Amino acid sequence: MAPPLLQLRDIHLTFGGKPLLEGAELSVGPGERLALVGRNGAGKSTFLKIAAGLVEPDRGERFVQPSVTIRYLPQEPDLSGHETILSFVEAGLAPGDDPHRARYVLETLGLTGEEGTGKLSGGERRRAALARVLAPEPDILLLDEPTHHLDI
Repeated sequence: MAPPLLQLRDIHLTFGGKPLLEGAELSVGPGERLALVGRNGAGKSTFLKIAAGLVEPDRGERFVQPSVTIRYLPQEPDLSGHETILSFVEAGLAPGDDPHRARYVLETLGLTGEEGTGKLSGGERRRAALARVLAPEPDILLLDEPTHHLDI
């Protein structure tokens, strides 16, 4: 069995004196697809942010294999500061990433890249955000409510 690409062990996090996560664990191996299911307010989004390295737990360990790339798609993407969705997607590329992937992924998702970020539908915003995390071809893709607001 291959070692995990990402592993969270004994994760604890408290907000406002109330424990949100107590001893949470996650292991993601190559090629695995996982779903995190729970009630509203159970800490799913926070747990994904810890996995992405965006939030530090109070206690526990986060291990990511060297050279593994992780991208996180939030529930409510923020496109501010970008005039077009192409510039938004390109801003998610790292040095060495193929710059043509931004336009390719946008077109695959039914967008041109020339759309202004201020007048998008909820589904268009979500597809632009999805393009931003897919374009760099990450090893691990963390999707927080991935079908929320997607147009047919």
